[in-house]
Amino acid sequence: MADPAQSRLPFAVVALALLGLVGAQATLWLSHFYAPTQITEGSLWVVTPDRGAPINLYESYRIFFVHLPAAYATAICCGLALVGGVLWLLSRKPAWEALVVSAAEVGLFTGAIVLATGTLWGDYAWGSGRLGSGWNWEPRLTTMLILWLAFAALLVVRRAMDSAAQRSALTAVYGVLIGPLYPLVSWAVKLFGQFSHPADLSGMMSAPEVRTVRNVAQLGVLAALLALVALRFAWNRLAQRVEQERST
Repeated sequence: MADPAQSRLPFAVVALALLGLVGAQATLWLSHFYAPTQITEGSLWVVTPDRGAPINLYESYRIFFVHLPAAYATAICCGLALVGGVLWLLSRKPAWEALVVSAAEVGLFTGAIVLATGTLWGDYAWGSGRLGSGWNWEPRLTTMLILWLAFAALLVVRRAMDSAAQRSALTAVYGVLIGPLYPLVSWAVKLFGQFSHPADLSGMMSAPEVRTVRNVAQLGVLAALLALVALRFAWNRLAQRVEQERST
């Protein structure tokens, strides 16, 4: 039988989850009622892909309050997958495999948020306004899709392994390979050229009211997404213990 004490969630995980829920709600409220529709002319403008006249973002910039924290969380998931993979290869401890799997599961979720919100904003910023028109295979969108597919491949391929040892080894190696993918996403605009995605969003998010909401969003939404990693890690560790007891 699994030790009930080991099944309980640590207080830090519960606190992080509660902080994330409060922060996410605060972000939604502030982004709607506090952040203005338009700041000083020029602070919420982007250049169209054909280098023509700038367009005003109006309400569409509010999506960044979810888009950016989700992107940061995806980056952290890549880092956790890399750390977990390296430490499993060095120690062969199952906890590190659970960390890689948890990071991939949440990274798949946060990556989907990044792709969905980025595409929806692209529909307005450089698309025709129709759903899906913002997807133009520009470098950052494309590399983000590759990263998302890598998370999905890890979770699918490891399930195809009959041997637990092979499954653990493949998970660790995959985690190491996934780690460098987010830097590729981050540098895609500089490496491959700025087709339509802004090279830097800081100028668009620098107005005082917008910056305040952005900071709350980064803390609140990021805490919620990191709490998911901690919750999935606790679940995966419990599943490992159950599987170990069944095999004995």
